[in-house]
Amino acid sequence: MPASEHGDFENPKKSAYSVERYDSGWEKQYMTMLERDKTVAKWTKQHGIVIEYITEAGNKRGYRPDFLIQKIDNMIELHEMKGGQFLDSPDTVRKHERARIWCKQRGMKFVVLTKK
Repeated sequence: MPASEHGDFENPKKSAYSVERYDSGWEKQYMTMLERDKTVAKWTKQHGIVIEYITEAGNKRGYRPDFLIQKIDNMIELHEMKGGQFLDSPDTVRKHERARIWCKQRGMKFVVLTKK
């Protein structure tokens, strides 16, 4: 199995940071897309948001969504990139449901991006 691609996305125009770290080639492609997307005002992976959820086994965990996005209409969104093979796992379902509730309570939107 090939190792995931990791690296630095340097000098993004729509991030407050001079470097954004990506954890996969897919994230790197998405960062490029966010930079080009005229509906995106700002984005970052360095948002510090941790959403607590309870695992299927009953353990409390912290979930860190991949991207925080601000659209030009000022809508704030959390975007999660998830491989299609993981979408139906009980803990993924729990994380995503908790993130939807967390975002709704704050007037935000939660978006899951997948290749499935």
